[in-house]
Amino acid sequence: MSNNNRLLQIAGAAALGGFLFGFDVAVINGAIGSASGSETGFGLTPWQTGLVVSIVSLGAAVGAAIAGGIANRIGRVKVMIAAAILFSISAIMSGLSFSFGALVIWRLVGGFGVGISAVIAPAYIAEIAPADKRGRLGTLQQLAIAVGIFGAFITNFILVKATGSADAEGWFGLHTWRWMFISELLPAVLYGVFVIFLPESPRYLVSIGKEEEAEKIISAVGSDSDPKGRINEIRGSLAGHRPRFADLRDKKYGLRPVVWVALAFAFLIQMAGINNVLLYATDLWSTVGFEGNLSVFIPVLTSIIGIVMTIVGMSVIDKVGRRPLLLWGAIGMFVAMVVAAITFTQGTLTEEGALNLSGVWAMVALISVHLVYIIFCGTWGVVLWVFLGEIFPNQIRTAGLGFATAGNWIGGTLITFLFPVTKEYIGLSGTYFSYAVVAAILIWLVARHIPETKGVELEDMSYDLK
Repeated sequence: MSNNNRLLQIAGAAALGGFLFGFDVAVINGAIGSASGSETGFGLTPWQTGLVVSIVSLGAAVGAAIAGGIANRIGRVKVMIAAAILFSISAIMSGLSFSFGALVIWRLVGGFGVGISAVIAPAYIAEIAPADKRGRLGTLQQLAIAVGIFGAFITNFILVKATGSADAEGWFGLHTWRWMFISELLPAVLYGVFVIFLPESPRYLVSIGKEEEAEKIISAVGSDSDPKGRINEIRGSLAGHRPRFADLRDKKYGLRPVVWVALAFAFLIQMAGINNVLLYATDLWSTVGFEGNLSVFIPVLTSIIGIVMTIVGMSVIDKVGRRPLLLWGAIGMFVAMVVAAITFTQGTLTEEGALNLSGVWAMVALISVHLVYIIFCGTWGVVLWVFLGEIFPNQIRTAGLGFATAGNWIGGTLITFLFPVTKEYIGLSGTYFSYAVVAAILIWLVARHIPETKGVELEDMSYDLK
């Protein structure tokens, strides 16, 4: 087997965590309407609905915060196995939950797995890949997330087609929306099996004194033409120091400038409302008049286009660099959100409080909202995990990546929890105008503070405020 194929297999297996990441986050889309309803669900209030959806993001924030420290103690591979176990437990128990509290708890457990895989997979891929291939291999994580989102949407659609609706009673007397959660068990088990056979990160092995084993892995996967030289550089960059969260501190700024920039980068993209395009898609399109199977099928089509755009982004990230994709993406999302916000002002409210859009405005809303996600997939979605896996120096990579990813999921928790509330009190138009403001801030952040990391060896990575 060629080194390129070996690297691709290793990165692909690690990125399967991204598939579960996407699946776990998106599966709620088809289930939340029925789970929150009073007939087959728990009769949830808007804030309870927001909590069920957003609790995964809160769990992910916790999982991300602790993943780096645990990975520095027991290794990257063992932590990925732990994530697979958490995904499996969450899949079964979420589907078998018969109270609001139980559903929240088991969704939280799945969130721990999401956060862990979100940190470890990109860090692992960045650490095992050569600099000239790191961008393409790192984007496998986002491709896996996009495919996982598609997998959740298509699974939901198939289950609804098979039983008639998410409220219908399916196999073993369980309602269809419960099977949506349980369906995650199969990919979770497969992920656990695959990662068992992955080699450990050479940088972790050097940090615990296993340099001979690290050199063998570098030689076996072809991640460097001079394994001994790379080991010496890794050793020098670590300087005999075990990474820890205290290393993120800075006397002048409180945290190192690179940590602040990565944290803002990760937090704000969530506050731009990207997740809500996915998590509340079926509910959103039912609200504006797309009923029945159509409201379930629209997200499936969007996720397919998202996969295509992710592949396009993957093909150019190592050619055009990280910053151009981020800048184009932020501008595109800003424009699409402004158009969506204006479109939602053209509707009328029914007696039940639903927004009624008719004719061309319904189509403009459909296109503009989903264009936000499509643009994200080809730009920020591709760059996000690559950049976070690259920007930190070796001494603080897993700690810094864990901190930034926790910020990402805290943002995700806030924005998904608040969506049902903001939709009720300031409407869809006001909600999307607020997202556009965040997108404008992202444009400034990229133009002013985001460095280009294309082609820079991890041992040479540094950051200074401009």
